[in-house]
Amino acid sequence: MSGGDRRRLAATVAGAADAVVRVLAAHPMRGSGPYPAGDVLAVLLGQQRILLEAVDEWEGPLAVTADGRPEPLAGELALFMSYLQLSCVLYRGLSDIPAPMRAEAARHLSTVHLAARRLRDRARRAARTG
Repeated sequence: MSGGDRRRLAATVAGAADAVVRVLAAHPMRGSGPYPAGDVLAVLLGQQRILLEAVDEWEGPLAVTADGRPEPLAGELALFMSYLQLSCVLYRGLSDIPAPMRAEAARHLSTVHLAARRLRDRARRAARTG
């Protein structure tokens, strides 16, 4: 794949990660009070689908560059996509997070938020430089 293809993939990844960053920043998990799990999950699921499409459309290996060097974005992308998948399973069908799940959900969503920010920033750099 060409450098332009990698830049386009990186731009797609950056956009999806940014959407996750924005929704989680807008809806931080608090100790009490309702949490819009359904609204947040809809965004996470939508971005997961975008990333799955981007990966499915990619021709050739993602984990290495054209010259055989490791692609640093690939591992981080795979981890982020696994976090999104876990979120989609754990919170599916919930309109709120039940009290017994709140502490674990807060840790999980905080991890997803951090991973999204890191991936977004790395992908933005990759989209600029190829």
